[in-house]
Amino acid sequence: MSGRDQSRTYSRKDSVVFLKTDEPFGGLSNMAGGYPIHVNGVRILTSEALYQACRFPHLPDVQKLIIGQISPMTAKMRSKPYRKDSRPDWDQVRVRIMRWSLRMKLANNWNAFSTLLLKTGERPIVEESRKDDFWGAKVVDDGDTLVGMNVLGRLLMELREQVKQQGRDAALDIAPPDIPQFLLFGQAIEVAVGLPTPQAAEVQEQGSLFGADTAIAVEAVADPAPVVPAKTVNQAFRASGLPWVPHIPESWQVLRNGRLFGHRVETGFPDLPILEVSLRTGVRVRDMENLKRKQVMSQKEKYKRAAKGDIAYNMMRMWQGAVGPAPVDGLVSPAYVVVKPYDEANSSYYSYLFRTAAYMQEVNKFSRGIVADRNRLYWESFKQMPSLVPPRPEQDQIVAYLRAQDAHIARFIKTKRDLIKLLTEQKLRIIDHAIMRGLDSSVALKASGIEWLGEVPEHWQVKRLKWVCRFTYGDSLSDANRRQGDVPVYGSNGQVGVHDEANTVGPCIVIGRKGSFGKVNYSERDLFAIDTTYFIDRRCTKANVRWLYYLLVWCRLDRISKDSAVPGLDRTDALNTLVPVPDLAEQSQIAKQLDTDTAEVNGAIAKVEEEIKLIREYRDRLIADVVTGQVDVRGWQPGPDDVVDDAALAALGDENEDVTEEEDGDGED
Repeated sequence: MSGRDQSRTYSRKDSVVFLKTDEPFGGLSNMAGGYPIHVNGVRILTSEALYQACRFPHLPDVQKLIIGQISPMTAKMRSKPYRKDSRPDWDQVRVRIMRWSLRMKLANNWNAFSTLLLKTGERPIVEESRKDDFWGAKVVDDGDTLVGMNVLGRLLMELREQVKQQGRDAALDIAPPDIPQFLLFGQAIEVAVGLPTPQAAEVQEQGSLFGADTAIAVEAVADPAPVVPAKTVNQAFRASGLPWVPHIPESWQVLRNGRLFGHRVETGFPDLPILEVSLRTGVRVRDMENLKRKQVMSQKEKYKRAAKGDIAYNMMRMWQGAVGPAPVDGLVSPAYVVVKPYDEANSSYYSYLFRTAAYMQEVNKFSRGIVADRNRLYWESFKQMPSLVPPRPEQDQIVAYLRAQDAHIARFIKTKRDLIKLLTEQKLRIIDHAIMRGLDSSVALKASGIEWLGEVPEHWQVKRLKWVCRFTYGDSLSDANRRQGDVPVYGSNGQVGVHDEANTVGPCIVIGRKGSFGKVNYSERDLFAIDTTYFIDRRCTKANVRWLYYLLVWCRLDRISKDSAVPGLDRTDALNTLVPVPDLAEQSQIAKQLDTDTAEVNGAIAKVEEEIKLIREYRDRLIADVVTGQVDVRGWQPGPDDVVDDAALAALGDENEDVTEEEDGDGED
């Protein structure tokens, strides 16, 4: 049977389709974080990293390189240069390895992953792909039809049937596939024991829809028979008529927002405090005394009043999460829409709902404008959007439950951030000593002539930074500036995305110019610096690039601020900074030693940052499940540890939070 014969056609509206990991069913993706897997005692962060590592049983160093990556996409990219050395039978065994990887994902994450699988009911599961119609399916025609072999989706459907038929037994004693040289770090991969129960017996793969004899060939992949979807215990469901949440509790309604909220347009309250909207934590009072940027309030008479409990959203950025209830009576920018809830609507519940990934996609559909990135969600469109309406007491219960969980998560994040600060201080101390004193503690010192710099090795020079390197401005992301390849984009808050196609040269140093000014980023590849950044002009720089990175970290350029409406790093002031400079050979030695000395600290910081990322992903999934009724919290009662401190909840935001402000719009309503 040919690959063409194995193609399937799927209707988007009748299927569970996933593309990105932040979608309601994004956890089905191999790229999804939050589903770690243990193999032979080794913790592997994603099923994608596990699958890619299995290509190279004969190359344990390559396996370690892949598994050591925090990002699943990076793990995949790390494997690419070695793919010509994949195990020779890779094309024949890859489906069996993928099936095993998914079973390991289930065994190690039973509660979360089995729940997600069962939520798909009996619908086909389809991975949408722009390029790959083997593992996934490509969009054709008007976007509602997907065509491809969809092998990953069919493997997930097979796993779903095993969960339905076997329950927790499906996660017991996961035997590795019967293929030769199935190794991790040179050791044979052992049988994994998942979640044992007192009644557990040896489990065999009975009734598998992909038989052991047929798993080698793609032709053997069959589609499972439909099964009635499992329901939550004591919770009856009905069809919602909404593509983004097909089933809702029977007692819930679906109403347009115009039935739940009224439009408030009130100006002329100059004495009220100014409110701002964080993309992660919602509406809050702006701290005018400790602003990172100078705020010019030129048209305060046009600002709109939001009463306590009203929902305010940024017309152009609600699709990113710029929405929330007002904590007090206050003023919002003319770029915002203010809506007042009717009695049947708890604005905090709707703030949670509106910030889910699925709802934010709906916002895009109802927004309009000349270009996509300037689309606006006007009141007239917002009031037509359908929303879920649980009974009011259930809304209140959902809010109480989620706030209690947010309090636990906020405390976790704060503790992790405090640890990152301590680790960063330790790293800076290591860098400071090497940059100011070098590696030889016995070398004679001399006065630098600069009080704050003190003494430096006598054979070093003290120069202005402009004689060591030059900064040049970043570029824009217009089509005219697009290059070929896959280059990370660096903006004012650090590396913020991936530029579509660009050639990589590397190494590259980029420095924040606005926003988080002074932040230094280094990459072995090119970083496409957008126009809120500087980057080091390599044509004018003869220093060792890695040493230069450490020097710029040591300089603490964030202390050099240009006093303007948008504080930032002034290039002239930065380049006039005095710095200690060894010769090129010693620069190379210092850089090499610092790479070694900071590696452990960097690894610890990366691990903590990954833990924060995973708890955020858990929070997003939890909120989406609860506010759509997929998880029933009606019987929940707060415990002694479920204490909510509104001030502490601020830790849920990012440290360099993206706050939407009035310049985001012109006030058009």
